[in-house]
Amino acid sequence: MIDHDQVQAALSARLDGEPSPLDDDVVDAHLTGCAQCRQFQEEAVALSRRLRFIEPADGGMAPPDLSELIIAGVEPEWRRTANSRMVGLAVSRILLIVAGLIWVVWGVQLLGDASGLTPVSDDGVVALDSDPRTASLLVDAAAFRLSLALGLFTIAWKPRLVSGLVTVVAALWTFMFGFVVRDLVLDTVAGPQLVGLGLLLFTAVGMVWTWLNHHGYVTLRAVWRELAAKPV
Repeated sequence: MIDHDQVQAALSARLDGEPSPLDDDVVDAHLTGCAQCRQFQEEAVALSRRLRFIEPADGGMAPPDLSELIIAGVEPEWRRTANSRMVGLAVSRILLIVAGLIWVVWGVQLLGDASGLTPVSDDGVVALDSDPRTASLLVDAAAFRLSLALGLFTIAWKPRLVSGLVTVVAALWTFMFGFVVRDLVLDTVAGPQLVGLGLLLFTAVGMVWTWLNHHGYVTLRAVWRELAAKPV
């Protein structure tokens, strides 16, 4: 399995016109799913363009190629930043797994509560004191929690998918926060509401952190560069 160092060495060789240790197809396939190596490629290409000189027409001495020297100077700092992002990504993925397990436990508990509201006799007849409507609401709530847990486990496995779900969780937290504030004013707020609100906030923070560590910092820097750019 190739790692980032091999891909970045192949990119440097490609820019310098030297034989690449990896096939171009392998490098390009890795770049499509790795924001870290794409950032390295963009910075290396930009640096190479700034250092590109035209060969003198009279055959004189051309300026030396300083690209390798400069890359060697900035690479340690870049690697420290990349390592920090990898540690942050690992921690955020653990938080998502923990949150997913809590949602699973809560969903299973709700399913158990729902089954107790629709007792069935040995003859297959539902008891008269059953509450099927409340049981249906509990089943729906359990389905929501189990589905959210599945989404969190998927994101922990494939962090690049976090963008599609983080807005949904943020919207859920916003609506639930409004309902909790209303119930606080009416003095009817219940403990499970506060627990659910806190757990949703914990989930949203973990997802945002995952997004930032996976590709958010690169995206934010690119947006900042575009906003700070001055017209020629």
